[in-house]
Amino acid sequence: MPPLFHQPVTAGFLASQLATIGVTYVTLEAAGRFRNVSEALAFYGVYHRDGWNQLIHFFGVPGIIWSMLIMMAHLPLPFLGSYALSLPFCPRRFPINWANFITLFYIMFYLSVDLFGGLLYTPIVYAMYATAANMTRNDQEAAMKKTSERNAPWTGTGRLLRFAVFVHIFSWYVQIHPGHGILEGAKPAIMDSVGGALTSAPLFAFYEGLWYIGINKALQEQTHRLVAEYTVKLCAEGAVMRACAGL
Repeated sequence: MPPLFHQPVTAGFLASQLATIGVTYVTLEAAGRFRNVSEALAFYGVYHRDGWNQLIHFFGVPGIIWSMLIMMAHLPLPFLGSYALSLPFCPRRFPINWANFITLFYIMFYLSVDLFGGLLYTPIVYAMYATAANMTRNDQEAAMKKTSERNAPWTGTGRLLRFAVFVHIFSWYVQIHPGHGILEGAKPAIMDSVGGALTSAPLFAFYEGLWYIGINKALQEQTHRLVAEYTVKLCAEGAVMRACAGL
């Protein structure tokens, strides 16, 4: 099969690359500030106390990550996009792209801060990447059938990207408006740190599910203690949070 990502540089392609580089940079930079899993979970947990808001995030956060991986799978990694990988359950000879990079980052970071949680979460984030890669390959092949060019446009048919953008925006909306604006009564974590939210949110949402079924309750108690400490500090600094009213 001919390579799918050998494309001339257009304004849209360049803008997408720059935006992806920016998102990746703030995510990696924020990861360096968390010394352990408790700090990562507590940073996010301080803004997510309400049970219904936690449920929204349990589904909304994976929606954000999955749709982000779909968008990133369309973009080759600079200097490496001409090379291809054949990974299990993924398309054969799929060009190296930003989704590869960010998936590897999540796996390595979560394994480093919490081996137990990281091992359990790895199959989930890999499954999200694999579905994103397969959907991207299918969309690119569909686009190739409609053009006389050797390669399809990097956007493919455009349908998959539009779908990913919709899922991404909707996932953010349900968390920010009903989740935080109505239920939580506190600003979302992304307002304090975009990178911190993108770094800790997937693991926090995953652990909420583990804690619900009784796994690693000791970590839950440790996280809740840190959340209480962070809340007192934020409220003393003038943060507007519904939780401050009870202090």
